[in-house]
Amino acid sequence: MTRAAAPARAALAVTLALVVAAGCGGGSGSAASSDQATDTTATTEVPTTTEPSTTTTDAPPTTEAPAPPAPPAPPTTRSLPAATGPLTHVAGRTIALDAGHNGGNAAHSAEINAQVDAGNGVMKACDTAGTAGDDGYAEFQFTLSVAQAVRDELVASGAHVVMVRDDSAGWGPCITQRAAVGNAAHADAALSIHADGNLAAGARGFHVILPAVAAGGSGVVAASASLGHDIRDQVATTGMPASNYIGSGGLITRGDLGGLNLSTVPKVFIECGNMRQATDLAMLEDPAWRARLAHAIAAGFDTYLAG
Repeated sequence: MTRAAAPARAALAVTLALVVAAGCGGGSGSAASSDQATDTTATTEVPTTTEPSTTTTDAPPTTEAPAPPAPPAPPTTRSLPAATGPLTHVAGRTIALDAGHNGGNAAHSAEINAQVDAGNGVMKACDTAGTAGDDGYAEFQFTLSVAQAVRDELVASGAHVVMVRDDSAGWGPCITQRAAVGNAAHADAALSIHADGNLAAGARGFHVILPAVAAGGSGVVAASASLGHDIRDQVATTGMPASNYIGSGGLITRGDLGGLNLSTVPKVFIECGNMRQATDLAMLEDPAWRARLAHAIAAGFDTYLAG
């Protein structure tokens, strides 16, 4: 069109709009609000939804049913294999499992109390006897049961598993030797399995211990943190809550554990629950729950090794 014709056409459009509005009663309608926004500080994205306007209008109220809420958005973080799913990334990898304590430790107090260099400037006892539930169920029994179940699942999926101990007949080994087993195997990942003995009222839950330092250097510390997060996320699916008495969100970092300080491979500890708390102890003693725990730990390795 010519420049002269443009104003005339614009005026005509305005006139037509006024006529249409008058014929519809002049209501402002039920336009959706644009104030709702996605919360970018959350760990998952929530889809933006629309809501009816709260502006007063002359139009009659709508009789339509409100739309159902949108389903939650999937997590934006790395997805985790379900705790009941298959393992697909452990095949051909080497994993070291350390079942904490031992059956003969209590009878060899002189040996296990001998001081050894735990790394990071720390001197500690060679080992300890471990804790037990009020009914006598011993930590060394629990840890071996879980370690063997984890081993069986990993081996069935093609992993090579190195065990620090495979029975409860002896004492030790010292924490220095426990770290050395994974180091000598050049393990892709390692785990020391424990259960806690906290006497505080109401103290329950599991926690994963990450290294503050490691003989393998900062790269091993960082890799261990990733391993610990993956195992924590999987164990959280078993029904055991994260610890309410130590750490945060089921994680804590420590620099006084020889098994971590002396490691040259990615390694973490797990305290699977509190043996001195009745609810936790019942779970720790339940074979079905231990099987679920073992699979969750194996799935944590699988997630970590998926990269």
